[in-house]
Amino acid sequence: MLIVAVFFARVYVGIVPDWRILLLPLFFLLMNRFMGVYTSMKTASIIKKTFILSLSLIFTCLLGLLLKLHSSIVLLWLLLTLGPIILARLFLGLPYSKRQNILIKTIKQRGPVLVVGGAGYIGTHLVDLLLKEGESVRVLDRLMYGWEPLSAFAGNKNFELIEGDATDIVKLTTAMKGASAVVHLSGLVGDPSCAVDPNFTRHTNIIATRMVKDVAQSLGIYRFIFASSCSVYGVSEKEVREGGELNPVSLYAQTKIDSEKELLFSVSDDFFVTVLRFATVFGHSYRPRFDLVANFFTAQAMNNGIITVTGANNWRPFIHVRDLAKAIMLTLKADPITIQSQIFNVGDRRLNMTILQLAEVVKSVVSKFRDVEIVVNDDVEDRRNYSVSFEKIHSILKFEAETQMMDGIMEIADNFRSGKYKSYSDPIYSNVKMTEEALAAFYDPSNIAHLYAPLSND
Repeated sequence: MLIVAVFFARVYVGIVPDWRILLLPLFFLLMNRFMGVYTSMKTASIIKKTFILSLSLIFTCLLGLLLKLHSSIVLLWLLLTLGPIILARLFLGLPYSKRQNILIKTIKQRGPVLVVGGAGYIGTHLVDLLLKEGESVRVLDRLMYGWEPLSAFAGNKNFELIEGDATDIVKLTTAMKGASAVVHLSGLVGDPSCAVDPNFTRHTNIIATRMVKDVAQSLGIYRFIFASSCSVYGVSEKEVREGGELNPVSLYAQTKIDSEKELLFSVSDDFFVTVLRFATVFGHSYRPRFDLVANFFTAQAMNNGIITVTGANNWRPFIHVRDLAKAIMLTLKADPITIQSQIFNVGDRRLNMTILQLAEVVKSVVSKFRDVEIVVNDDVEDRRNYSVSFEKIHSILKFEAETQMMDGIMEIADNFRSGKYKSYSDPIYSNVKMTEEALAAFYDPSNIAHLYAPLSND
């Protein structure tokens, strides 16, 4: 726009501009940054963002006039720039039904849903639900826990598996090609797993998220769902909401916050990101876990008849793994404009309970099969304590949990009785133990070189 203004002034008016006129675009960018356009205002409404940008442009022109730049060129640049800024923002604010045939037709593009981390505890349920809904599914997973969790889908023509790490640029790019949406579930989950090695945690949780986002944007994939955690709230005396204060008390929670910032504050307006902060998950899965508190209590009760409780009066929000898959599906089907750059707590208020209340529920279920005792350990401190509001996801996406705690616990207990599980202390059921095994490969120099290798020319 500045080049047009300078050209017009020189050819048709005969004005020879001062070289300082070239500073106007730089001043405009600096003013935008000062007014938070690229940071705090990133998730503001279209109208508010349009107003701030217009104000920033006017202030920039006033600064140019104070520097005694030629007023004709400054005002012409203002008029030429203001129109596109306002029109572009108003265009982005149009209802999706008005916009889909104009610009963002790729939101409805055909192609598989890419599930990064699809062989995991949550991912396998999402794959199952997507296939049942008739969707094509592609999974990118390093298969740290083996192929078995995905074996039920092997014969489905709509299922595709790419074995590889999310930070392997070759595998990641291959997995992204032709995808219609990305659901990013990959990463280390849980405070104990992330505490094993901080470098590995940051690599797996932050660097991977950045790479997945960048490749998705570069290949024109506009739908992106990121799995975060309610652990970001850490400690709170009152019920927390999406816009409330974050108070991480672990490296795991901090990496989720850092990843959220990476996604929400550094993407273009036509990249539709939704952050889902999962409650503490429980329940049976294709890839079972017994390092989750509800599942662990059930395993202890069924096998040992004793439930050991730490942080008895601390509050947690819970959600069944199948209901998490349901929430992701609702997000994929939702109007992209409605959920753009939005954060949703995923859970159900009926499943907010203290750790001791959880133990009592487990005891009531397992007592049908054997005697169970609850032992409270007050010597171990657990700082996490938060109750979460799920009103936003209920009102916007109409989400409600279908599986309550007693039903989920009974399902695990029945699987123990039928011999479905090995010993619950087996490393295959623990993220911590499998993370420790993965570290050797992570620090292998040849593996690092492979992960960050450039794309081939083939």
